[in-house]
Amino acid sequence: MKIFIIGLILMVVKRTGRFFVNEITAVRGSDVWIECTFDATRMSQDEPVWWLHCENSNCIEIQHFIGGVDQLQDRAASRRGRVYPDKLREGNASLFIENVQMSDEGHYECSAILTDGPCTTISVLTVLASSEPPQLTEALDTRSFTCSSRNGFPPALVTWAGGNGMNYTPDSVTQHTLNPEGLYDVVSKLTRNVTEEETICCTVWNQPLQEHKTNCMRVTPGQETDDQHLLTATLIPVALFILACCVGFMIYRYCYKGRRNLARKRERISNCSHQTVIVLIGKPEHGVPSLINSCVYAYKTDEPFKNRAGATRHPPHYAKPEEVPLTERITITRALLQPEDRFWTSERDSFLDKWRREAQSHRCCFVFVHSCIDKLTATTKDEIQKLFEDVKSVTGSYPFTALTMKNFENAEELKRYFKYLGSKRVFSFHNYTIHDHKRTAKRDEEFLDFVNACTDEAVDTESEMVPLIEDVCVLHTH
Repeated sequence: MKIFIIGLILMVVKRTGRFFVNEITAVRGSDVWIECTFDATRMSQDEPVWWLHCENSNCIEIQHFIGGVDQLQDRAASRRGRVYPDKLREGNASLFIENVQMSDEGHYECSAILTDGPCTTISVLTVLASSEPPQLTEALDTRSFTCSSRNGFPPALVTWAGGNGMNYTPDSVTQHTLNPEGLYDVVSKLTRNVTEEETICCTVWNQPLQEHKTNCMRVTPGQETDDQHLLTATLIPVALFILACCVGFMIYRYCYKGRRNLARKRERISNCSHQTVIVLIGKPEHGVPSLINSCVYAYKTDEPFKNRAGATRHPPHYAKPEEVPLTERITITRALLQPEDRFWTSERDSFLDKWRREAQSHRCCFVFVHSCIDKLTATTKDEIQKLFEDVKSVTGSYPFTALTMKNFENAEELKRYFKYLGSKRVFSFHNYTIHDHKRTAKRDEEFLDFVNACTDEAVDTESEMVPLIEDVCVLHTH
């Protein structure tokens, strides 16, 4: 019952917009304060104050006070973070976390009930970890050098250099491994024929921390016997021949299995037994029509690339919704929002009325489309959150998210943000376009997986709602 009440209050808070988001970065092993303050004069003595810690959509209550009294004493030994009760009467419910660990990462919600309504502060905590100093070893038999470092986050970059200033990094192979502590171990191997005495250095970089650690080794040229030269000259061609045969066989198997896999995914789309409408929702210039073109192109391998969705059109024609058939039962449509920051406010009622009517007669799945080129402003984040809540009010679940222009640097940051908002699936694409439509199996597979996931979601969404009048699968993409 208490969790239900907390969830209800948070819904009200998010509806009224009375919450604030703080982004905090901490280093593993340090101490951190997550601030939460409010006007104590507007708080009744017996009203609650609580903290939630959420990670991967799983939220746990870690603090709960009523009248300054801790309500979670039975969990005091296991929970993370500390709130000082004597500060609550001053309007300060800040959370202190000592010796921050990777498990502390996530978003934190602090809520207090005031006389004029709830007040919530949301903080997103990102934890970074400093890599251990690199260990550098040499294998004389292969004339190779190994550089290893442990317990870093995010994955560290490794560079190699010689004492003469030469960059040896292109001649190295680096591998990262995620260990049980949620940190990355890195091993980099450099193979080099040393012809003169020199110093070889390995540097481990943690870019977000602006931290680099270096280890160097003085090396001298090795000497090989005539027998070793003969053995090397004999074994290398044999090894290369065997390797070429193995690689050729693996490439054949990979291509054969890849073609069969793509054929099964296309067959699954063709065998969809329900009428399916795919509606893409997003702002102009965010790749909505290109995503429609890409889905059709990936499915219809026997047809050349066509600009079916008007990807080069501009307002006012661009803003008109269009429908593009994928199969006899699957149709992709789009709903375009305003290009300005506050894209959702003025058209909200008309879109919601339309989606409610469709939800009563069709199977629906909504997808919000956003380009990785466009960084989110505070205003846009607020609008997107309202849109997600409104979609959930129609369908019972948050929409999928499709990120276009995935090669841009902020793609991973956007993935984390939309997962935090509650998006059930987050896809990322590099769309086929008029100027870039060279087909590859990997790109085709991404769009085919997207369509199949959407049709599955349409069925799942329909099963959770009141029985529908018609048996129709509808996919909506923002």
